[in-house]
Amino acid sequence: MDSEDLSFAFFFNNCVINHNVYHNCVYESDNKHLIAGIKAFGIANLSKHYSDKRLLVSAQHQYATALNLTNLALRDPSQVKRDETLLTILVLTNYETLTGGVTRTLDAWEQHVNGASSLLSLRGLDGVQGNAGRVLTLHVITSINVICLLRCLSTPPFIHLLQAKVFEYLYEPDNPAIRYQRINLECADFRHAVTHCQITSPNEIISRAAELDAKLTGAFANVPKSWEGGFIALFSPRQSVEAGLPSFELRYTDQATNYIWASFRSSRIMVAEIVLQSVANDSDAHRAAHFRSQTIMRQCQTEILAGMAQYMSKNDEMLPWSGFKRPVRYFVPEAVSSDLPIMRALSGYGVLWPLFVAGSCSTATNEIKTYVAEVYRYFGEQLKIEQALVLRKMIWALMRVSASPNSRNVSAL
Repeated sequence: MDSEDLSFAFFFNNCVINHNVYHNCVYESDNKHLIAGIKAFGIANLSKHYSDKRLLVSAQHQYATALNLTNLALRDPSQVKRDETLLTILVLTNYETLTGGVTRTLDAWEQHVNGASSLLSLRGLDGVQGNAGRVLTLHVITSINVICLLRCLSTPPFIHLLQAKVFEYLYEPDNPAIRYQRINLECADFRHAVTHCQITSPNEIISRAAELDAKLTGAFANVPKSWEGGFIALFSPRQSVEAGLPSFELRYTDQATNYIWASFRSSRIMVAEIVLQSVANDSDAHRAAHFRSQTIMRQCQTEILAGMAQYMSKNDEMLPWSGFKRPVRYFVPEAVSSDLPIMRALSGYGVLWPLFVAGSCSTATNEIKTYVAEVYRYFGEQLKIEQALVLRKMIWALMRVSASPNSRNVSAL
């Protein structure tokens, strides 16, 4: 079996929810850009795990081919609206996360937001009429939302409309992940409004932050038993606990559930951070708001870090791609019945961002930053996710800045 065959085997066995669509994808003549993207991602994984530079060259060739074919598809009025083109964008984004690619800074990720938003806009509401289109669109909206939160960008108006349309089909009132997703666009818009002086009243900022935090915590209140994390107490030195490091582990049903909880906690941190950045500590009411925000941030930081052990545990399988452990549940049931290969959430990729929030916000101590850097090192060296090593360098840079004379707590958010 050659590397291209192995790349498809990797992709469909480890990254796809609905395996029955293999032949539909591979033998459709209009899917050349998607096929090249799958080959690039699969071969890059094989190269990483077997330390074979020849395979990496092959992956880079397939990536370049996929980019060229995708650019042609984006200029074709019929191809640009096809679900296969949107799926190709998602596959290539995962390739760039794995290899580091061109995504060396948050600025580069912001360009992904612009491109993805434009593509969704071109597809319009017709793009969510089918199962595959709805699931893929939700994937892309989630990625857009992450960067909008990190960069204090406003959510493109059409994304609000599109998500509302998707949830007409997919909304599950008892699903914490879906409840959380509905609120998270509001969190991004709040951060943008405050940062760009559209909301300037300290009392309004405090009130709005409290309202959003209540919505976030409400989304994860009274969750089903399978969503609850197991608490494992650890012995930790007092000074480590005082520095914000966890004295316990949190273990969930699977890594994907862990990722959702980490994302929820990172959103709470980012909402609370805006209060610290925007409200002066000059009155009893404002000091109380600062205290509440710092309490939320420290709790959520510790809980994000407490969940990282689940990603770094050795398992008995010892497969090269063991970091892609298959989740017990899928958060969007329609994905299983899609006629396209729907990528499941690669939780090891997604958790990079909540971890970055925990390590880069203003309440992050040097001990927390050091811990986060070590987790990134594991993700980079053991799970072979190159973007983790890029983010590790960013955390170390923050540590150097915070160590400089006269510096205060430094936040990248």
